[in-house]
Amino acid sequence: MRDSNHDSKHCPLSAVDRRLSDLHRQWHQAEEAYFNPEEFRISIQTAIQTARTVTFILQSNKSIIPDFENWYSKWQERLKALPLMRWMVDARNKIEKQGDLEQHSVVHAEIISSYYDDGMQEEIPAELFEGLQNLIERIPTNDEGAHIRKDGVLRVERRWVENTLPDYELLDAVAVAYGHLALLVSDAHKQMGLPEPIVVTDEGEIPYDRAMAGGRLPCMIGHSERRSLNIWIATGERFDFERKSETVSRENLEEAAERYGFDTSKMFSASGDLYEIAREYFEVARRLFLQDGHHVFAVFIFKDKKMINMRELRVDEHGQKYILMRQLANDVLRLGGDAVLIINEVWRAKFKPQYRYRRVAEIPGREEGLAATLIAKDGEPLELYAPINRSGENVDLGETIEMKSVSVSACAPIYNAWGREMPSQLNSDTLYFSRPSSLMRKRMKLLSTTAISSTYSHWFDH
Repeated sequence: MRDSNHDSKHCPLSAVDRRLSDLHRQWHQAEEAYFNPEEFRISIQTAIQTARTVTFILQSNKSIIPDFENWYSKWQERLKALPLMRWMVDARNKIEKQGDLEQHSVVHAEIISSYYDDGMQEEIPAELFEGLQNLIERIPTNDEGAHIRKDGVLRVERRWVENTLPDYELLDAVAVAYGHLALLVSDAHKQMGLPEPIVVTDEGEIPYDRAMAGGRLPCMIGHSERRSLNIWIATGERFDFERKSETVSRENLEEAAERYGFDTSKMFSASGDLYEIAREYFEVARRLFLQDGHHVFAVFIFKDKKMINMRELRVDEHGQKYILMRQLANDVLRLGGDAVLIINEVWRAKFKPQYRYRRVAEIPGREEGLAATLIAKDGEPLELYAPINRSGENVDLGETIEMKSVSVSACAPIYNAWGREMPSQLNSDTLYFSRPSSLMRKRMKLLSTTAISSTYSHWFDH
C-alpha cells in the first residue's frame, strides 16, 4: 500500500513524494520489528529522522510552488501548534545530536465491557505478568461486576512508549505524524494545480478519504489490532475473528434479485438521500427475511451515498460485539466511509433501571424484530424496525416503524473514529440488542489458557 501519483515519474514534487514513501516503508519496518527491541529502536528512530526531512525537501522546491511563502507559513503555524509535531522535531534533534530516545516497553491491559472507552485500564511494566491478575481482581462484586465477568473482554497490548511522550504509543505517534505530513504534501500538489496522490495497492486504487483518516494510510489505522490479545474473562480463553472475502458476481446478484424480487439498480445507485437508500435496503431485508425466515447480521459501508463495502458479521456472544464494532470502526475509517447501515435481527425492550446491567435478551417483556440502523458522519441516525410475529412454524413481519434520534450506543466506536460526538438520543428509553442465533454462528479460534500464558511469556521475555 502506498501513496502514488498517476504519473509519479514526471511529478514536479516526486522527490517529496519519494521521501514520504520512505517514511511509510520505515514505519512498517518498525512495526515488523516490534518484538525485537534493538531492531525496533533502530527502525523507529530512522523513521523519525526521515519524517523531518520531508519538510526540508519540500522547502527546497519552493521556487516551483506558487505563492509558497504565504501558503507554507500557514502550514508552519498549523504544525507548530501540534504538541506531537513539536515533539517529532525535538526527538529528531536528540537522536542526531545527543543519542537514543528513552523508550520503554509496557503491557497495556484494558477491560472492555461496553461500546465506550470507559473500562478499567492498566499499564504494566513488561516483566510484571501478575499485573493482569490484579486488574481482574479489581472488578467490583455488584451487578456491574457480574456483567463484566460474564460479557467482558480483557484486551492486552504490547506497547513501546518514549519517556517524554507518555500519552502516545510510539509507533502510533509516528503514524499520526506521517498523516500530518501527508496532508501537507497533498496540499502542496493542490497548490501547484496537480492531482492529489492516490492510495494504491497491488490490486489497484482503493477507496480512501485522506482528510477523514488524518492523512494516515489505511494500513496505519488500527494497527494495534495486530499485536493485541482478546481474552474472554468468563473462560480465560483467547478469541480472534476470522476474515473471509468473497467476490459476488453479477450473475449471482441477478439470481438473488430474481429470487427475492428486488431491483439491484436501486441498491447500488447513489440517487436520493441516505434515508431513502436505507428504506430501499430495509425493504429488501424484509423480503429476504420473509423468504428465508431469518436475516444475517449485515453491514453496508457508504461513501458519497454509494455502497463501497458489504459484509456479514457473525457472533456467538454479546461481548464479542464490543471488539467487533471497534474493528468495524477501523475498517470504516480505512475505507473512508461516511455512512454505515446495519441490518439484523434484534431484541427490543423498554429500559428498566432494575435491569440496568442485564442484556436486553434477559429483560422480561422483550420482543424480537428486524431492524436497520443508519448512522452518518453528518446528519442524524435513522432506525427502521419491524416486529417479528411467530405462529408455530410460520413467521411474519409487522409494519415498518421509523424512528429518528434513536439510541445508537453500539455505533459509538464508529462515531469515535469519525471524531464526532454521539448524537442526542431522544428515544433512549428503548434498548436494542443484536440477537445471535444458530444460523449466525462465528467459528472462533480458541486457544487454551496454557497457550495464552505462553504467548504472554513471549511478550514479557522481550
